[in-house]
Amino acid sequence: MRTSFPALRKRPKELTFTRARISTGILGLDDILKGGVLPLRSYLIRGKPGTGKTLFGFHFLVKGAADGEPVLFVSLAEPDAQLRFEASTLGLTLDRVSILDLTPAPKTFKQLPPYDIFSPSEVEREPLLQQIARSIEIIKPRRIFFDSMLHFRYAASDTFQFRRLVQSFIRFAEQHGATALLSSEESALFPDDDLQFICDGVIHLELHDDERILTVLKFRGSDFRPGRNIVRVTSNGMEVRAG
Repeated sequence: MRTSFPALRKRPKELTFTRARISTGILGLDDILKGGVLPLRSYLIRGKPGTGKTLFGFHFLVKGAADGEPVLFVSLAEPDAQLRFEASTLGLTLDRVSILDLTPAPKTFKQLPPYDIFSPSEVEREPLLQQIARSIEIIKPRRIFFDSMLHFRYAASDTFQFRRLVQSFIRFAEQHGATALLSSEESALFPDDDLQFICDGVIHLELHDDERILTVLKFRGSDFRPGRNIVRVTSNGMEVRAG
């Protein structure tokens, strides 16, 4: 069964990398990143539940949409309607954001397929990859936010295959002109060291009591302002102040 995205079976075209920046859409963060993220790269947004990973993705996509770019939210965690509602409560609108909702439909509960020969991950991985690949080919997004890698990990039968799936997705996104942000749950049960190694950049979000912290752990190909930075979530979304 397929373990990578279809277009990568062909010889990939040469990518033209640039030091130009694209804005994250988050007030204060672009200054910390010396202008924003680098295009055609992959960035891991990691942290425990409730630290603001999805909100980070909202800002990134809404900024791209405001600049006239096609953008795509790939969701394995929350359904379309719930995401749009959550964004609206924080002063953000996803009207121009395409959402690929890969969460299970209610009918799935009554119609679970039999797994007589293959494991659930093998049976469900193929249509999952096809839907993601097709959406990227049709929408041609310049920005992608993938939420979350923890759910994507369940589609792989083992750690090696998961790494190949992630690397394949990143290359597929880059070959189609997209900058990809991937969210990851910080968990002792499912460590994401492999994702931190694979991605070009890593941004860590923390929540301690009432204090929110953002730290750039890795930013390949560019300088950045190191240290812990204060995050505020207001009626206008997320803001970052250098610590």
